[in-house]
This record gives sequence, C-alpha cells and structure tokens, in this order.
Amino acid sequence: MKKTLLASAVVASLAAGAAQAATIYESDNGNTKVDSYGRVITALVADDGDNSIDDLGSRIGFRASDKINDDLTAFARVEFRFQGDERRRGSDTGNDRIFNDLRNTYVGVQGDFGKVTFGNFDSIYFQSVSHVMDLFENAGYRALNAGSQNARGDTVAFETADLGGMQFGVSAKHYAEGATNSGDEEWNLMAYGEFTMIDNLTFAVAFDQNNEDAEGGEDPILGASASYSMDDLTASVLFETSGDLLHLAAGGSYAYGSGDLYGMVSFLDDGDENGLDIAVGANYKFSRAFRTFGELAVGNDKVSGIGDKNIITVGARYDW
Repeated sequence: MKKTLLASAVVASLAAGAAQAATIYESDNGNTKVDSYGRVITALVADDGDNSIDDLGSRIGFRASDKINDDLTAFARVEFRFQGDERRRGSDTGNDRIFNDLRNTYVGVQGDFGKVTFGNFDSIYFQSVSHVMDLFENAGYRALNAGSQNARGDTVAFETADLGGMQFGVSAKHYAEGATNSGDEEWNLMAYGEFTMIDNLTFAVAFDQNNEDAEGGEDPILGASASYSMDDLTASVLFETSGDLLHLAAGGSYAYGSGDLYGMVSFLDDGDENGLDIAVGANYKFSRAFRTFGELAVGNDKVSGIGDKNIITVGARYDW
C-alpha cells in the first residue's frame, strides 16, 4: 500500500531490507514459499570512555507464506537473535541454546479484509507511530513504547486493509494469572490509525493501555507521528505522553548516493526535570548487503535514554 510505504520511508534505507531474503523453498505452483534472512552486525563502542566490541543485534529468521485461495493467504515467521561478537557454548550461558533471544515469531492470515496476526511481534504502536525514530544501529533511539512492550507473546492483532488512504488496527495481549502485578489474569489493549494526508505525507496516532496491573505497566501511552518523504530526504516528528511523561522528537534521513546520513533530537520531560538526547550517524554502502557506519549519541541527564554521557559507535553490518 502506498500509505504503508510512506509510513516506513524514514527507515527504509536503514532497515533490514538492505538485501533481499533468500528463497529456500518454493512450490511448483508458487503458492507456498519459505525465505531465509538475517544480519550480522558488530561494532566498536566507546561508552563514555568504556571501550568494547559488541554485537548489536545479529539475527537469523525465516518467513513462510501459503496462498490458500485468491482471497486468503496464510503466513508465519520465526526469528532468533544471537550474540556474534565472541565464542559461546551452552555451558557459557548456563543453557544449551544456540540462540539466546527469540524475537518475532507468529502466524496469521491476510486477505481483502485485512490481516490477523497471533504470537510474538513488534507492537502495533511501534509499527504505526514510534518506529519513525528507530534510525540507529546502536544508541540514540528513544520512545515510550519502543516495540517490545505489551506485544511480545500471547498477542493477537487485527489490521484493516488500505481503506482509501486510511488503515486501522487493534491488538490485545494476554497476561496469565501470576504474570501480573495483581496476580490476576489481565489483558492489554492497543489501537492505531494511519492516514495519508497528501502525497508523501503520512500521519499516525496510537494508544497503548499500558495496563498498570500487567508486568511493567504504568500509565496509558498516547502517541502521534508524522513523516514526509521527498526524493532522497525523509523527515519525521513524534509526540508521546504517559502520565507525567512528555516526549517530543524530530529526526530524518538523507540518502546521499553511497549511503545515508541520519539524525534525531529527543526531548523527555518527566514532570520534575527534563533531558535532551541528540544523535547523528552516517553509513557507507559497499553493496546492497554490506555497509559500514559511524554514530554519535549525546545524553544530558538521568532522564535521558542515553544518560549523562556520550556514546560513539563504529561498526559494520551485513544483511541477507
């Protein structure tokens, strides 16, 4: 959908789509398909004087789809994150797992009616609103709902198809008895709406109940974002509020030909004090799959997502 492409434009040149996924199976009639994708990303990080070589979220995943008929397609995804910066065994981590982090894993169906997804995935709040500031390989991104909140596991979401420049979605995450602050069974609800106002301009609003009885929940979160894309330049703004918290951010990216320049400014007020984060970065793309990058993130006080320090990151990333 044109609207969906615009909403994702701010991170399109920085996202995992830097390389096409590899098809590992396709049926003779083309109705069933399985793809493999992943990335390896390692960097030298200078965290306010403390230097380290870190893995920044290497992962491997598989996507599958099955066309049931002209009106209905089933899909599935499983994704694992691993630490690729040093050798590890099961005994090193206290278990026998090769991968130490299960990420997006879900099943669903889609058609002219829209899409239903069940499982473990980025929250619809993040996908519609707060993703616009997810520009960095390492430090710099900040949001009141950064994606994993109230959506990882036991979540069902329904999203409409494109309704003439509009799209809506709702989701519910189930918290079983004993997994909440109250000890009772709880649900957490989210909803969003996306709107293409004019060509190249997308506006979105989202609500996260952020159930205070659920694990980690506090006050409800309300967010809104707008993104404008023109040729190689994309600019976005983000507004979020939750209780005494007020978060404002602005950022963007520019494709200069051999790579991208990107940056953002983020202001957070918690009612007692406020903090300003500033982050900038650039990458150079040797190919569609391989890039190097450098980033600087600066935080100003304890309410800052970065803290009162500077973080410099220099690294490389390979996608497939």
